[in-house]
Order: sequence, then C-alpha cells, then structure tokens
Amino acid sequence: MGLNILAIFLPTLILWPSVTSAALTVDPPADLQIIDPGHLGPLHIHWKAPLSLTSEKLCMVRYMLTYCNVDSTNCKRIITRQLKHTDGFNLNKGVIVKVRTLVKEHCDNGSELQSDWMEMTYWPLVEGHAESKIKNLQCIVYNLEYMDCLWENGASGPNDIDYRLYYWHKELGQVMKCNQYIKHQGHKVGCHFYNDSLIEFSDFNICINGTSRLEPVMPAYYTFQLQDLVKPAAPYEINMTASKNGIYLEWKPPAGNIKPHCLEYEVTFSGKNTDWESKVLPDEITSTFLNITVKPKFCVRLRAAVNMFCADDSFWSEWSSTQCLKDYPAEEEHTIIKLNLFRELILLTALASISLVLLVGVLTCWVRWKRSFSKEKVNMLLTEETKSVNERNCLNC
Repeated sequence: MGLNILAIFLPTLILWPSVTSAALTVDPPADLQIIDPGHLGPLHIHWKAPLSLTSEKLCMVRYMLTYCNVDSTNCKRIITRQLKHTDGFNLNKGVIVKVRTLVKEHCDNGSELQSDWMEMTYWPLVEGHAESKIKNLQCIVYNLEYMDCLWENGASGPNDIDYRLYYWHKELGQVMKCNQYIKHQGHKVGCHFYNDSLIEFSDFNICINGTSRLEPVMPAYYTFQLQDLVKPAAPYEINMTASKNGIYLEWKPPAGNIKPHCLEYEVTFSGKNTDWESKVLPDEITSTFLNITVKPKFCVRLRAAVNMFCADDSFWSEWSSTQCLKDYPAEEEHTIIKLNLFRELILLTALASISLVLLVGVLTCWVRWKRSFSKEKVNMLLTEETKSVNERNCLNC
C-alpha cells in the first residue's frame, strides 16, 4: 500500500518544479530611460523592477544590460543587481540600450529564468550640415605640462563659422570652455590647455561646435585618455666614452613631470659616410653600452617616449641634438693613424710606379729617335761621299 502511494505521488513531486517554473513568467524591466547630464559623453541609464516580481519570494533578481553605439559590433554587457548604470558614449552617433530581467527561482540549484529584452535607442541632438563639422582633431600633451589641441575647419562650412571648444572630466563640476584659443589668419584652429585643466587615467571629453549666421554648425564629440597623448621633451646632456670594444652612452631624462621609470628611449648612431642605425633601449635606463666598432666621426642622438607600463600609447619626443665623438681611445687612434699612413704609402707607391713607367717610356722613345736620327745622318754622309767619288772619276776621264 505504501509503495502504491509513493508510486502515485512520485511523478507529481518530480514534475512540481517544472510546473512551477512554467507557471512563473518573468517580465522585462519597466520605465527604461537614457538621460544625458550634459557632460559631453557620459549617459545615465535607469530602469525599474518589473511589477510582477514584487509579490514573489524569489532567491535572486538581477539584470543583464547591453549597450553600444548604433552600427557598432563591440557592445558592452554587464550583469548587475542595481537599477542604474553610467558609462561614456560617442555622441556623434546614436546609442542602443537593452536590458532584461534574470530570475533565479530557487537558491539551491534553481534554474535562472530570463525575460524578453526592453530596448531603447537614444539620438543626441545634432543640427547642421556634416561638412560644417571640424575634422582631424589632434591633441598632444607636452611633457605633462600643457596640452594643445588642433583641428581643421569643416570642408565646406560657411566662412564666418566661429568654432568653440568645451570640455569636461570627472573632477569638474560643470562643462568648461576653452580659455585660450590658437588662431591662424584670424580663425580659431585650436585650444591651449594649462596643466591644472588636465587629468590622467580618466575620460577627457571634448565637444567642438560653432555658430554661423548662414546655417547651424554640427558639433563634434571626442573622448581621450590623456596619458596616451604625452610627448616628452628630448633627452639632454649626452656623454660618450669610447673604448676599443664600443661606446658607453650616458644622458639625462627629459626635465618635467614625467616619472623616469615611465620612459623608454631610442638611440640612433652613425659613422662617417654610413647610414643611421637604430636601437630601442630597455625601460628605465639612462645609460647604455653600444658594442660596435668605433668609426671616424661617430655620432649619436636620442629620443624618448612613455613606455607601455604607464600608457597604452605615446608620441616620440623630438631628437636630441646630435653628439659626435671627439676623443678616440688610444689604441683606436693609433690604428687610425696606421691606416692613414698605410693608405698614403700605397698612394705614393702607385704614383712612383706610374712616374717610372712614364719615364721609361719617354727614354725608350728618345733612344729610338736618336738611333733613327744617327742612321739617317750616316746615310747622308755616305751618299755625299759616293757622290764626290763619282764626280772625281768623271773629271779624270
């Protein structure tokens, strides 16, 4: 009897979780919103928990959030228990946001249920013709002391456009405008930033728009990590010491705010009538030994960049002034002197040989001419004597 009752209720006990799971429906989050706080890039994403879950006693409720710019295939995905999230976006394009509910029904090995997606597309307010927007913005942070941002004017925008630059980062309470524009022929083509306006390892957001009496000007948005835009000053006080095995180099790192352990160097060197050779040096050094053959008029120059341990990218500095070796090692100097003497000896020997050959040739020609001249003279004398004998014979007859 007991076995029969167990046989009757066992299928029900086994099927109960699936029946309950099938009966439980998970709704997507409600009231999805995308809010622009006016910080030239960051957007706030908010949503509310679905009303259908407020009365359920569930183990865990989470949310899967995905977002990216329109036409992008590199969407971010996060799972959170919060009802909001903030991130930076490229406001030159629209933004797609999707969120869904994740519910784990039972704490012990319970399956996780997913709702449908709640989706929303946000389009920033963009006015003006695309050709009026600035292009090719380039920002360089010089030696962590100041930054210059330069741009090119729109390809076919009105001539009276007055461009304006605004910027924001997380340490600013509000959006700031450029205080010192860089001008060319009366037109704004850039902005100069002082050190107190800069921040590293955080988004630095820039918007450049403008005004014109003829038509609206389309804004351009940019987001930078300033530690990746640093251009150091050049190394200085380069000293060289020569030996029979190579050259020992010493220098001082660029003066400024860049920490010495964040720098790497490239050295190029050349001898007389030879091409420049290049060598990238290990990080955090201010001296090196070049195991090379010292040549006459040996010269070197160096430049610096921020290494991979302190930034993802960097600009190389300008080259240092070229330094040339003035004092050769004693053995090397003697070798060079011997080589020069040997070369001079070979040259003198060659000249002497050529002169000797020419002299022998001239003497040979003179001797031959002299012999030829003597023969002609003897023949003439014999001819005259024969002629005289003949004349005397004729008279005797």
